[in-house]
Amino acid sequence: MKKVSVAIPAYNQAHFIRQALDSVLAQDYPNLEVIVSDNASTDNTTEVVQPYLSDSRVRYYRNPVNLGMIGNFKKALYEHSTGELAQHLDGDDYLTDPHYISEAVDMIERNGLIMVFGRTRSFYERDHTLVSDKVNSDLPAVMDGNWLFLNYHKGYSLTSLSVVHDRKRAMEVGFYDYNIRSTDWENLLKLIIGRKVGFINRFVGVWRRHGSSATFKQDLDLDLQNVAYIDSPYRYALSIGAFPPETLQRWRRRMLKRYFVQIIVRALLMNNRPNEQAIMNYLKANEKDVYRSILLDPRFTALRASILWSRPLTYLVFKHVLKQESFIKDYEYIPGA
Repeated sequence: MKKVSVAIPAYNQAHFIRQALDSVLAQDYPNLEVIVSDNASTDNTTEVVQPYLSDSRVRYYRNPVNLGMIGNFKKALYEHSTGELAQHLDGDDYLTDPHYISEAVDMIERNGLIMVFGRTRSFYERDHTLVSDKVNSDLPAVMDGNWLFLNYHKGYSLTSLSVVHDRKRAMEVGFYDYNIRSTDWENLLKLIIGRKVGFINRFVGVWRRHGSSATFKQDLDLDLQNVAYIDSPYRYALSIGAFPPETLQRWRRRMLKRYFVQIIVRALLMNNRPNEQAIMNYLKANEKDVYRSILLDPRFTALRASILWSRPLTYLVFKHVLKQESFIKDYEYIPGA
């Protein structure tokens, strides 16, 4: 029976980590280790975790200095974990299905999978609401990782808290090599190339969203750095000859279009017209094909117009047409959000 290492990196999450730990320890899979990697917290995380150490499955490590988010993630996976399989659960997230890990491991072993993932919900701290996006609901139980990779631009989403994966292979492809916002996508897109992937079509966990539109500031430099979640898997797939170069080039253009439309829409929702213009200028100078594709897409034109003219209409479009309520809820000044 394969051991599963559930890594819980934490920094000042004393208020939430008890729920994360309880949710993992409630899993019915018998061969678990739970790794808490405390990134030099300044709150009482140590005291909250201490009672759990009487359970032989739980181990607690405290970094003497803060390693940064990605440094802590990497230390938890590469140095502290010992299982053949691994799962990443932030200290403020939690699992909701006590059978999930058992079922995921069973699928991996029966089908020779590199990983299994499920659906997740978002919990909004500001108004204590739980939102279930409709993404991934049409995926098969077992799929070719190359198919998921090439179709990822269509709106599929891999959320790390639900992913149970092969730990050795994750280290081989270079998990946490980039300090970017979408490090989980960068990791997992590399991992699935050339492998089979499993999907459990039910909600298995919740990831917590903090703050509000007032604190969710758009940083253009970070947005541009985050393009690495596309370019790194692109270069990796190119280096191993996973797909013909022209196929990968087309994939990269589609992924960039999806990504930049999202951050342009975010700028518009935040009434940040200078950032919208800066993004378009960047694309015009550096990604001309993507720039033209966005500019000439009637769907983007219509969405942009709805944001500028009628934010309540935009909310309805996201919630009922695009099935992406959580994206729009990040901006609470929109009526109805």
